[in-house]
Amino acid sequence: MRKKRHLLAVTGYLVATAVVLGGVTAQADEPPRVPVAHLADTWADRVAREGTDTGPADPSSTFTAQVFLAGDARGLADYARAVSDPADPLYGHYLTPEQTRARFGPTPQRIDAVTAWLRGAGLSIDDAGPRAVVVHGTLAQATTAFGTRFDNYTFLGSPYRAAVDPVTVPAAVAPDVLTITGLTVSTTTGKPTIPTTDAARKAAGTPANPCPAYFGAAPATDLPPAYGHVTQWAPCGYTPQQVRDAYGITGTGLTGKGVTIGILALDHEVNVLSDSNRIATEHGEPAFAPGQFTTYLPSDAPQSQAGGEFTMDVQAAHAMAPDANIAYVVGSRARLGDRLLDAIAQVVDRHLADVVSGSVITGYTPGAAPDAIAAYERLFQEAAVEGITFTFASGDSGGGVIDGVRTVEYPPSSPWVTGVGGTTLALGRGNEYLWEIGWASYTTPLSEDGTRWVAEPPGYQSKASGGGTSTVFPQPSYQRGVVAPRFAGSPPMRTVPDVSALADYEMGLLVGETEYDLQGNLAYAVSNGGGTSLSSPLFAGIAALLVQERGPLGFANPALYARHGDGRFHEILGNPAGTTETVSFAVVDHGEVDLVTPGQMDKSDLEFGPGYNTTTGLGSPTRKLIDSFRPGR
Repeated sequence: MRKKRHLLAVTGYLVATAVVLGGVTAQADEPPRVPVAHLADTWADRVAREGTDTGPADPSSTFTAQVFLAGDARGLADYARAVSDPADPLYGHYLTPEQTRARFGPTPQRIDAVTAWLRGAGLSIDDAGPRAVVVHGTLAQATTAFGTRFDNYTFLGSPYRAAVDPVTVPAAVAPDVLTITGLTVSTTTGKPTIPTTDAARKAAGTPANPCPAYFGAAPATDLPPAYGHVTQWAPCGYTPQQVRDAYGITGTGLTGKGVTIGILALDHEVNVLSDSNRIATEHGEPAFAPGQFTTYLPSDAPQSQAGGEFTMDVQAAHAMAPDANIAYVVGSRARLGDRLLDAIAQVVDRHLADVVSGSVITGYTPGAAPDAIAAYERLFQEAAVEGITFTFASGDSGGGVIDGVRTVEYPPSSPWVTGVGGTTLALGRGNEYLWEIGWASYTTPLSEDGTRWVAEPPGYQSKASGGGTSTVFPQPSYQRGVVAPRFAGSPPMRTVPDVSALADYEMGLLVGETEYDLQGNLAYAVSNGGGTSLSSPLFAGIAALLVQERGPLGFANPALYARHGDGRFHEILGNPAGTTETVSFAVVDHGEVDLVTPGQMDKSDLEFGPGYNTTTGLGSPTRKLIDSFRPGR
């Protein structure tokens, strides 16, 4: 993921049955209460468990919380599985948002019951809809409503207010409550100070990358050899045509016409459309036609004059499916307390797109699952029921070892989305597909005198595709028989990613964005886009072509895994360092020459295996994959 934004937690309908009130004294005549279950190791749980308690929170201070509603959670999950399974008679029998709400949403009577309970506790109702009841009040009222005390904590150097005891609700409304968010929050005021360093960089005399048009066109004879042979200068990014050629799109006649791709965003990058039209024109690609690009902005949407994550997402999706419509959807914090969750809800509730790409994570498991994970999972199931495809960047964290524990990021680890990993891709003369390696790069800089690499290659860890095995979600049926037991574990669990596409920053997609220069002035510049934040919208663009070809794709994983093997995916290999066959290339980064050795999966806490691996999943798309979705196949 090129830029990680925000750490924003329960899978489906999880409500415990034990009556526990923690440290809050229950009155004898008080109706029975039950805890609202969260996954273990949510971010909120960690604050209270691992943080330093600095004393009780002021009971008169205010809060806003979101009480998410369950509706018919079991029925929704069952229908989502059936409608997504190519072997099920209900496959492809999608519902409209209105039909989904009527069939699986909470009834007005149950919304009223939850609202009456909250109002009876003295809370004010900000909104009461089929997705959540939003309330505000004092912490004293929150203790009455949710059965927990609140203390102040310091956690990882930041101040928080957190629920001390298990959050409980009256047994009468427990089946209606999916999860509750907003009780444990950061109390930081102002913007954090981000330390910066002035790293010494080489200046005069640094060799220049000739930026060849293809890999192999510029041997780096002016640099020290690596692995016993001359390395290559890397192409300085690829054009949309080159990537379309690499993944078999050219010649299909598919352009995404009539399909809408949703781009989930946390802020409005105000130059996204003009920058995207400019870079398209510079590459000889079609700019957006009037009405082809639509923004959906809440009143509280932050704005950014500089381009970033989401501008790249738009350009990547447009590169793969130039005639597809784009819905640029920015979430609101006011509606559901979570911009990403709100953006997803807007897409699902209004069916704003057929395929949706997200390049934002909300946490990781174990250790920092978001409190709203149950609400996320419900939305992804609703999307499956409505025939909407969601892809998410698998992250740039490699094997995700945090504090010695393997983790996977969320939402890409949800069993209801397509997690997209990253690759390093080499294209030759005439856009020939030369090789593709799992994006797991190590680098070593050139010495000051230019005569040697300062560390024995491969050198130092750089970036890698996110991947690994979930400790939360059991193995979904579509991964059985495809993912090797050594990846899935015992008992078998969900593994990530599912598929992959180009991610390497050094040979990524050329992206044009308005940026701040060293003097603080805004100026348009072209650079390499990369990270799994590039992979996800690239794959979403390809999914849009499949929708154009066959109609709604819906939750894509069962259909994708059913097509594993037989050349439908490029099988991605590792690149063990240390032999004369090891692939490497040279780049110039901030005035310094680096040797890059991609595909170091064994060094990046990732694993390789035939047919599937935890760097690239099934692999990257091919023409055979696209053709396999044609009607009648």
